[in-house]
Amino acid sequence: MPIVSPRALAAIPALIVFAAVGIVLVFVLPLVAAIAIAVVFGLAVGWIVVRAAPSQLLKSLDAKPLEDDTEPRLEGLVESICASHGIGEPRVYLVEVSAIDALVVGHADDTRLVVTTGMLTKLDRLELEAVVARELSLFGQGVHAATVLATIGPFLGPLGPRLRNRLLDGRRLASADIDGVKLTRYPPALASAFEKVKDAARVTDRPASRHLWMVGPAGVSHPVQPPLIERIDTLREL
Repeated sequence: MPIVSPRALAAIPALIVFAAVGIVLVFVLPLVAAIAIAVVFGLAVGWIVVRAAPSQLLKSLDAKPLEDDTEPRLEGLVESICASHGIGEPRVYLVEVSAIDALVVGHADDTRLVVTTGMLTKLDRLELEAVVARELSLFGQGVHAATVLATIGPFLGPLGPRLRNRLLDGRRLASADIDGVKLTRYPPALASAFEKVKDAARVTDRPASRHLWMVGPAGVSHPVQPPLIERIDTLREL
């Protein structure tokens, strides 16, 4: 997860808009007025990015809200884990792909859990519980900043991947699996889920959101998550 605040990340597009608007208006308005209007536009863009990032990201992933009582196994696990560990219950979304993967996005008062249909059909109850617990353990660990980073990435062109690589905290990525199994107290279940991932298809690669997925796409030149085999070995040793 990123090591900076979501507001600091939102300041990037805000500054770009401020500069663009200011340059245009300075030729038609007094300098003070041009700067004032550019500041307003920049602040508005920054606010919109921070608040709208979860919805925009879910749209880019084609994630659909889970209808009540359609996946009772998943809904029961989410409710149980949240109640047992004092975690605010998120809204759940589905992505229609055969890959086994999941992610979390949002901010403190608007959290979302996204799972793939492949995860629901290919994992048994213990494995599904382990994956859900891993994702829910991430709330409060920079999820909001990670969401904003994924949202602004496409607008930064080739600078997007460089910014992501500089801002991601590798220690948080490496410890996420361990934090998750602390909730279930059963590391073999998450290791077993990862074993199934090795033989399954992966999610479509969208560079801006690679850092959000539990596993992510295969065959990319600069993967974000630690190698899957290393993660399995670590879990087997716990």
